[in-house]
Amino acid sequence: MIGRSQTEPVGNRVTLAHEEELAARGSDQRRVARVVAARAIDVEDCRELLGMLGLGAATGMRETDPPPRRT
Repeated sequence: MIGRSQTEPVGNRVTLAHEEELAARGSDQRRVARVVAARAIDVEDCRELLGMLGLGAATGMRETDPPPRRT
């Protein structure tokens, strides 16, 4: 975390903290997505795992509707 002056307006501190949290979350999601991709059997497996974990957007994958379930 970057040191900030206590005289800085509260709104700015909150906004900066929020932006730092978003950046950290995105970094974590990309790291997790790389681990998932490394362990996936094939592309379809990777896509399915990332989708189940909600990490598709973090990797830049298009969000698509899942295929219909076979009965």
